Amino acid sequence: MAAEKPPQPKRAAAAAEAPPQPKRAATAVEAEAGASAGVGTETGTRAFDARACFHAGLLDTAGELSAKFARAAPFGHLCITPFCDEELLQGVRHEMLEHLHFTQKETDIFRYHQSGDLANLDGLPVAERKRLPHLQRLRDAIYSQEFRDFVSRATGCGPLSGTRTDMSTNRYKQGDHLLLHDDAIGDRRVSYIIYLPDPDYEWLPEDGGHLELYARASATSWAPAISPTRRLVPRWNQIVVFPVLPGESHHAVEEVAGAGRERLSIQGWFHFPQPGEPGYAPDQMAPLWRAGAVSTLGQIEARRQRAAGCAGDAFTPFAADGRPIDAGASLLSAADHSRLASHLNADYLDARVMQQAAARFAQDSHIQLGAFLNGDTTAALLEALRGVDAHDGVGSAAGAGRIPPHGTGERGRWHAFGPPVIRRFMRLDGPVLASDSCATRLSDSCAAEARATELLAALRDLFASPAYARWLSAITALALSAQRGMVRRFRPGLDYTLGSPDGSTAATLDAVLCLAHSSSAWADGAVGGYECYVDAGGDDDEASNDGSVYRLAEEDDGILLTTPAAWNTLNVAMREPSIVKFVKYVSASAPCSRWDVSFEYSIPADDNDNDKANSDDDKAD
Repeated sequence: MAAEKPPQPKRAAAAAEAPPQPKRAATAVEAEAGASAGVGTETGTRAFDARACFHAGLLDTAGELSAKFARAAPFGHLCITPFCDEELLQGVRHEMLEHLHFTQKETDIFRYHQSGDLANLDGLPVAERKRLPHLQRLRDAIYSQEFRDFVSRATGCGPLSGTRTDMSTNRYKQGDHLLLHDDAIGDRRVSYIIYLPDPDYEWLPEDGGHLELYARASATSWAPAISPTRRLVPRWNQIVVFPVLPGESHHAVEEVAGAGRERLSIQGWFHFPQPGEPGYAPDQMAPLWRAGAVSTLGQIEARRQRAAGCAGDAFTPFAADGRPIDAGASLLSAADHSRLASHLNADYLDARVMQQAAARFAQDSHIQLGAFLNGDTTAALLEALRGVDAHDGVGSAAGAGRIPPHGTGERGRWHAFGPPVIRRFMRLDGPVLASDSCATRLSDSCAAEARATELLAALRDLFASPAYARWLSAITALALSAQRGMVRRFRPGLDYTLGSPDGSTAATLDAVLCLAHSSSAWADGAVGGYECYVDAGGDDDEASNDGSVYRLAEEDDGILLTTPAAWNTLNVAMREPSIVKFVKYVSASAPCSRWDVSFEYSIPADDNDNDKANSDDDKAD
C-alpha cells in the first residue's frame, strides 16, 4: 500500500509502547525513604515484616489453597479475598489515585490507562518515593521470600525470582478492555492481579470488567475455546494468581461498561529464578516444553491458525485454467452490467465514474466509495439488520453500553468464528465448532434475520463473481486471478480481529463493504469497529504462540490507513505482504453491530512484479 496516511480516528493506534519490562531491582527501599515514611524495609531502619502486609494467617493457608488450585478450571488458578492488610491497601489505593500519572494505551489487543513501572520505584527521586510508602511496602511484600514461597507452595510452580520484579498499575475506565492472550512472554512463570476498585461500591455484573478465563478448544488443540469458561468479578482486596502456561493460560479483561466505573488494579508477574538465585537451572522451562505447552507442534499449529488470516479460506480461481481477469478492462458486458445493477448504485457502473475511480486508485492505492449499493438493496438491508440487532438486544436498541452474553446471535446459518487469540466474530455459513450449539437455538431466530441472511448471501455471491472482479479490475487497473471472502457480523462488546500475518507472499486487493448504520457515531473511532492497516515491518513474532505480543512502536508508527466503520461504504485497498490489518474491538457502546462483506482478491505474479518494479523506481527517484 503506497498511500499517504489519512487523518486518524481518535486513539486509533495499532500499537502502543510495551508494558514496563521487568527490572533486576532490589525489593528493598532505601533507608532514608523508609524511615521518613514510617515503614520498615529489608535494608531500612528496622526489619521488614512481610507477613504483616497480608491478611492475618494468609501465608499459613498454602496447603488448603493448593487443593483448591488443583480443582480449579479451566486451568489452575487461585482467587483469594481478602488477601492484604486493609489499612495498607487503602493507602495503596490513595497513592495510586493521588500521586501516579496514568497514560491511555491502545493497540489492536487492548485499551486501558497505565502508570509507570512500579518495579523500579527505588530509582525514583527521594521526594517522589516519600509520596508512595504504601506502594513500596506492598511491592516489597509481594516479592518477599515469604510470599514467593507461599505462591510456590499453593500453585506448585517451583522457585520464583526475588530479583526480577515486574509490576504496574492499570486503570480501566468505561470502554477499556484487554483481549484474549496467555501472558507467555520471556521467562514469566506466575501472573497476579490485585484488585482495588472503589471499596464502597459493590461491582455489578452489568459493569463488565470481569477477568475471563478460557479453556482449550479441545484436548488435541492449543487454540482457546470461543467463549470463556469462568468470569471473575473484580472485588476489593482480591488477588488472582495463576501460572503462565503458553497456549493454555488464556484470559481476557472484559470491557468496563458501567458509566463512571473504574477497574483499578495492580498487575505483574513472578519470573523463573535468574542466574545466581536459588533454584536457577539453564533448562528451567523444559518441563513446560515436555508438557507440550510450547512444543514445536503447538507452535506450528498456532502459526497455522494465525496464517489463516481474517478470510481463513483458500483462494478460489475465477477460471478453471487459472487465467486471471484482464487488468483495467474499460467496458463491462451487457450481462455484467445486468448482474451488477441488481445491487450496485448505477453511478458506479458509469464508464466516466469508473475512470475517475481508477485515476484515484492509481494515485493512492486505495479508494472509498460511499452509497455503494442501490436504494432498494440499501433500504431492505437497513431494516433487516436493525431488526436482528433489536432482537438480540445489542447496540442502541437495547441501550448503549450493555455487554451481550457470549453466544448472542449464534444460530441458524450464523456461527462464531475464531480462534479468539486472533479474531472473534459471527460468520455467515462459517464452519461449525465442536462447542457450537447453533442447531439448538433455531427457534431464537427472527424474520429480520432470514431477510438479512438472504440479502447478505446474495452480496457474497456477487463479490465472488467474475462480473464483480471485472468491475474491480476496471477501477484498479489490476489483473485478478482468484478470490476468498465472507460475510461478518461484529457484535458490540464481543468481537474483533487482531493484526496477525496471514501468510501472504504477494500483494492482495481488499474490497470490504461496511454496513454499520449511524455513521457519525463511528467516525472518530472511539467505539472501535474501524479497520486499520499497519506495516508489520517483517518482524517475526516468536514471543508467544497465541499472537499476544505487544508490538514495540511509537503511537502512530507504521499506521498506513484507517477506515472508520460506516454505512454502505466500499473500501478498496492494495495490501503488500508485510502489511497486516485488523478490525478494532467493537465497544459495547457502539450503536449497532458492524456488518460487512469482506473479500480478498489475489493479484497474479506479473502484476505483483510490476508493482514491485514501480516501487523500486520510486525509491530510485
